[in-house]
Amino acid sequence: MMKSDINAIIEILDQRTEPVSLFPSKTWNPSLEPRIEALNEWGSSTEIITIIAALHLRNESLSLSHSYAQQIEHDMTGAYWHGIMHRMESDYSNARYWFWQASRHPVMQQVQQRVSEWLQQHWRGQVNELRSNTILQSFQNGGWSSEQFIELVKLSSTLDDEAKQLLTMIQAIEMDALFQYSLEVLST
Repeated sequence: MMKSDINAIIEILDQRTEPVSLFPSKTWNPSLEPRIEALNEWGSSTEIITIIAALHLRNESLSLSHSYAQQIEHDMTGAYWHGIMHRMESDYSNARYWFWQASRHPVMQQVQQRVSEWLQQHWRGQVNELRSNTILQSFQNGGWSSEQFIELVKLSSTLDDEAKQLLTMIQAIEMDALFQYSLEVLST
């Protein structure tokens, strides 16, 4: 039953036509918040709280995601979601701390590979404002780092829409990999 509740929420979230924003200013679908909150009835294990935090973040409900991430910050996956949430609210020093806590997370290597493959297929340095960016070139060559991604996100306020879209896609790759991992852990 819990899986069907989660799958119903995911189905709605997957109907989005745009990826989660780098800097959400409001909840994407406020009607999902109570449905996500209702998952609490399934318990308070780290795995369930992780999924609740992740679903709220995918729904751009930063405050609610944060309240759950704080409950699981002892866990590397919880620390990773916590870091993403702080990066999205432009609290870069807190984001760095939580990414450091999650630095040995098994998803980091998956993200590194997925970002590199995506950039190799979709980015040829055509985004003028990021063409010579050594961090992005490093990502393209398998050098993903969540800490360095913070530096690119910090630049985003000065970048054009095309460059922001590129960074948003990289964030989507990261969030998707971590979400899939979170679901797998819940299933075990």
